[in-house]
Amino acid sequence: MATTSYVASVRAETAVKRVSRSRVQLNEAILGLLFVAPVAIVSFVFELFPVAYGFFISMQGGVNVPEGFVGLANFVRIIGSLAYMIALAVAVVFGLVGYSMYRRGVEATRAGQGNFYRYLPVGYLTAVATLTFFGALFTLGFEYALVPLALLLTGVLLYALLQPRNGDLEAHNGAHFLFVMNSWGVGLMTLSAVLLTWFTFYELHRISQPLLDVLSRVVTDRRFSYVYPLLPQIAALFGVIAAVTAIFVAHRVRLSADPDAQPRKYGFFGIIRWLFAAVALGLIIYVIGAQDALQQTLAQFQRVPRETLREFTRVRPETLIDTVSQWNEVFTMLLGIGLIGLAYFFWSRAKYRETTSGMLSTLIIAIALMVGGWMFIGELPIAAGRGDTQFYDSIIRTATYAFLTVPVQLSLGLLLAYMLFYEVRFGKGFYRLIFFMPYIAPTVATATVFAMLFSNSPDTGPINQILKAFGLPPQEWMRNPKGVFQIIAEIIGGPNVRLPNFLIGPSLPLLAAIIYAIWVFSGYNAVIFMNGLGNVPKEMFEAAQIDGAGRWQTFRHVIFPLISPTTFYLTLLAITGTFRTFTHVWVLRTPDMRGALDTTTVYIYDTILTASAIKTRPYAAAMSFLLFGIILILTLLQNRLTRDKVFYG
Repeated sequence: MATTSYVASVRAETAVKRVSRSRVQLNEAILGLLFVAPVAIVSFVFELFPVAYGFFISMQGGVNVPEGFVGLANFVRIIGSLAYMIALAVAVVFGLVGYSMYRRGVEATRAGQGNFYRYLPVGYLTAVATLTFFGALFTLGFEYALVPLALLLTGVLLYALLQPRNGDLEAHNGAHFLFVMNSWGVGLMTLSAVLLTWFTFYELHRISQPLLDVLSRVVTDRRFSYVYPLLPQIAALFGVIAAVTAIFVAHRVRLSADPDAQPRKYGFFGIIRWLFAAVALGLIIYVIGAQDALQQTLAQFQRVPRETLREFTRVRPETLIDTVSQWNEVFTMLLGIGLIGLAYFFWSRAKYRETTSGMLSTLIIAIALMVGGWMFIGELPIAAGRGDTQFYDSIIRTATYAFLTVPVQLSLGLLLAYMLFYEVRFGKGFYRLIFFMPYIAPTVATATVFAMLFSNSPDTGPINQILKAFGLPPQEWMRNPKGVFQIIAEIIGGPNVRLPNFLIGPSLPLLAAIIYAIWVFSGYNAVIFMNGLGNVPKEMFEAAQIDGAGRWQTFRHVIFPLISPTTFYLTLLAITGTFRTFTHVWVLRTPDMRGALDTTTVYIYDTILTASAIKTRPYAAAMSFLLFGIILILTLLQNRLTRDKVFYG
């Protein structure tokens, strides 16, 4: 009896200690959350919320203020049916990121750092709460967002309860944080991918199907009056995706089977591959047939009088044709991308074929699929061409501005920094101040001075006076929309010389803005480069000179690699800055020649100022997010390309 009571008392004491330890750990977790809460709230209010709400505004209607949800309509008006392709591409990126996070958690589980699968239900719960919170906050108001906010806090507390309680806590806390972030990320990314894919095809159906119904009623000729509904075609597309996925799964299972030891399994999954391939091909033929019937109906529709059409709808015939053609363009581009992906698969598998004939046949199939894919992707320019041509022109103008500005200002800044750091012995601080002054001077004032320098007057414009001194004709710098190289060609060969559009160069107003940007940022880059040169060890510089390296060899192989972090930082800053440039362009532009100088940010701001029934403020918000996507892609590409070339010591 004494032994039993002793064991019971020990168990009770152990249970009390376990409960006490759990409470301490929970209190520590809650205290940690309270410590990081201010930072999280500030980041949400001033960083995440404005971006998310701005995107929500871009999907609204109304001229000046949001007046109702219109989905992707603004994006479609800007870039045509390419907007749907971009939305699907973003959904694919979400799915890949979610899968990457899932793999990271599974690998940590296999490494013995914990059980990632326990975190997944909480991750999906928290992800649902996060998406619901934002949806309720933007559409219904904050009071309706309190319930998902409470659910979100519940998910956070559940995460705190999942914190390791036994063993080495310090060793498991890192894995706990990894599991928390990755499980929440998996739920958020996969749900976002599913919702965005559903929303994209829902938008296609919502916009196109009513007009397809009108089309079937307007065209009365029995040979062309049948229009396939859109929903079965979308279902057929998903059926193709499911069939292709099944083909790859069957192929993997077939490869894992031994043809000699498991002939039935090997043959069965070989047949399964062909069956699903036949299903995919049949579904593709169905959609292509539906699209061909639609094109025939549209050809007949163009002969219908406008008076007859007004009896059914107020939509203009051109708008109706463009709208109902969007699904055709999306499906064609998706089919082209799928064929190119399939061609890459066959191309990569050709080297594993055991016979020469097998390898050659696989390569021929890959080439045929690639040619077919490129033919289908040929719809891309047509789809994009239905968008806002002024927006495309502003993007091209901005890219030209960045391409001609960034390399020159970085090269000139590096040259000035090198000369000042290694050649100038006295007065370096004074030179630094001189270089930095254009950057810190008021932009409006300096841009106004440049507008006076590049005056259109042939008699009072300082730049025109310099041109006349060299025997060159004066130019209307802020008014002439011709390209620089076109003007030079006319000066040399006469007014009848015409260069191809891709050789005419930037317009004169844009050239003035480029010169201004180089003048302002070259000095700033020089100052930053000087700080980078100051971090180069003198011993390495002297050792290179002792080994007989000249100035160029020393700079190329010693100095430039060691200042790569500075170069990377300034390049990133320059690219993002040029795509967001606004102030000096706005000052330099003139009312009679805005199109020749307007970069994308200026065009967006001008749209906001002159909002009309066609170009509204939500429309401008949509353009700003497309520009944001371009900057984001360029930043990611730069990080990817320079990842192994930046030396941090």
